[in-house]
Amino acid sequence: MRTDFNQTPDSPWNPFLPTKRDISRTEELAEKSPIVAGVLTFFLVPAGMIYLNRGVNNLKILGYVFVAAFLLGIVLYEEKDTGKMERVSNLVGLCGQVALITENVKAVTLARKRLSSKQS
Repeated sequence: MRTDFNQTPDSPWNPFLPTKRDISRTEELAEKSPIVAGVLTFFLVPAGMIYLNRGVNNLKILGYVFVAAFLLGIVLYEEKDTGKMERVSNLVGLCGQVALITENVKAVTLARKRLSSKQS
């Protein structure tokens, strides 16, 4: 049995694709500032989610970060060097934070592009 892992435009696993709700709210998202969305997400993730009134893709990213941190924690648990585990967990957290900021900024910029292509 062959499974095709190609991403479709409505893939439920990819947090960087706009959801159907995002597409239906294009005008509302296009009015938001990508800078404000990024800064709010940087300081407090729920503030960015509330500002954009969207959370599904953010929660997908947080889920991936928790799974990655859990799996790396299992692998590195037997290490005697706790500093290594701490550095790896900080790296996973940083990657998750960057992904969240990128996703929120991208949601606003894609909404602006959809709106401008719809108007022209």
